[in-house]
Amino acid sequence: MSVLRTLVSSSRALVTGAREVARFREIVTVFVTHGFGWFFAQLKLRRELQVDLQGADLTRAALADPDTGKRLVAALTKLGPTFVKLGQILSTRTDLLPATIISELASLQDNVEGLPFSAVEAQLVRNLGASFRERFSEFDEKPLASASIAQVHRATLVGGEKVALKVQRPAVRAKIESDLGILMALAGYLEEAIDEARAMDLRGIITGFTKSISAELDFRIEARNLERFRGNFCEVEEVVFPTVYGELSTAEVLCVEFLDGRKFSDLLTTGEDTRPLVSIYFNSAYKMLFYDGFFHGDLHPGNVLVLNDGKVGVLDCGMVGRLSPMAKDRIIDILYAVLNEDLETVARVFYELSIRHGPVDYERFEADVVEIAERYLVGVPLSEIQIGTLFGEIVVGATRHNVRMPTDFTMMFKAIITTEGLAKSIAPDIDPLDLARPFIAKMVAERYSQDRIKQIALADFSMISRMFRSLPRTLPAMIDDIRAGKIAMSLSPETLAEQQRQADQQMSRGIRASLTIASLACATYSLGLGLPIWDVVGIPVLSAALYFAAGVGLFTLLWR
Repeated sequence: MSVLRTLVSSSRALVTGAREVARFREIVTVFVTHGFGWFFAQLKLRRELQVDLQGADLTRAALADPDTGKRLVAALTKLGPTFVKLGQILSTRTDLLPATIISELASLQDNVEGLPFSAVEAQLVRNLGASFRERFSEFDEKPLASASIAQVHRATLVGGEKVALKVQRPAVRAKIESDLGILMALAGYLEEAIDEARAMDLRGIITGFTKSISAELDFRIEARNLERFRGNFCEVEEVVFPTVYGELSTAEVLCVEFLDGRKFSDLLTTGEDTRPLVSIYFNSAYKMLFYDGFFHGDLHPGNVLVLNDGKVGVLDCGMVGRLSPMAKDRIIDILYAVLNEDLETVARVFYELSIRHGPVDYERFEADVVEIAERYLVGVPLSEIQIGTLFGEIVVGATRHNVRMPTDFTMMFKAIITTEGLAKSIAPDIDPLDLARPFIAKMVAERYSQDRIKQIALADFSMISRMFRSLPRTLPAMIDDIRAGKIAMSLSPETLAEQQRQADQQMSRGIRASLTIASLACATYSLGLGLPIWDVVGIPVLSAALYFAAGVGLFTLLWR
């Protein structure tokens, strides 16, 4: 673990453990032999890693080859589970990679040779106890599916329930954690050597990927995702998420209800009529995306089952996306702007959602967004508008302006593209926006409901209240920091002096106001203390003096 901490904490640190050095060398060698030698030639790591670049194509032109996507898929597949998962994540990043490479990455298959059952059984004993067999009346030792992180077995519980057990491969967590450390170090090297890598924020990408794959390695998170989906869809009879058997589930074993059906992708291959299922599929995806704000991150046809009773079952819920209520509000703004062809608003909302990593010329950014939106919206029938493709192209174009979208939004746009693409392949005349309208209407109704308005007003009031309460503490400290040069401000000395004078005046007024109020309160209180009366004014001398002081203070507040 100390090696991992070193790797993650510094992009300059060399890998020190013999195993990590060997793995680092293997990773570099695989990429070099698949035509990506130019990247590693920039790193000057040949001596440290002893990688032989002789005979490799080290030109940048090799990266523009038509087969680049296929070569990248081959390299990622050869390097194993961490890199296959990374490729699948990158297939959603249309803002980073060209469409030709994205389409190849989308084809990455996570199918590997199955483990011997003895290894699976050892995992089950470690996680469920030596007597786990007593819980099952049947257990199929032949895997139903096998992937790089886990494999799935069918079984029947003693009570007769059909279940599927997802069992994590032994030692896969340690291997992935080691690979993640190496990837972080490699991303740091690339950012230091290549401007484009720095602009892409490679280390940020690896950090996000680490969070994603860490969630997939803990099956308890997938179990919680399933329970949340089941709660969200409890009133939707046509859609089924498998029940989780918590007593038979751990971080490395997930036991869920077995859904008996055929994959949507298989039905498409056989040419069967799947049109009746399109609206169910669309409604499910749109409910997740536009209403729940909690959506399946990889809802491709392979993860959707058509059950024997005609319902739709959803599998593999380890990768999910989330949208906050504020983010959903922005999505409503974009969709309304799309429907009304308000292209400037489309640009503005995208900009508000984005993360800026450099100076932005907003006018040029807006012009680019408007140009893209015009091609997809102006004069195009609603039934032919492809929202996901439009969003995806805007995200790609935004990168030219130092603007990129948060990961959950790029995942959402990818989900919309996948949903639209599937629906169009089955029913070319379908109108995606028409199917989305009920959900948009529901979102709008919720957005402007009394409860929601009260919630927003209370949140805004609390924020403003906290800000004003903190001013007496933070303003003097800020002024001290400016004086000490700890805060750099592009102000002239005259402007800074004027702001300092105004701040001093505000503070002085605050002090005088406090003293005036205190004088008034003390003067009034002293009236009832039985003190000697000053015959001239008919009140105690102390009270008269305090009232006089309060009067002077009030005068200075009103006329100075």
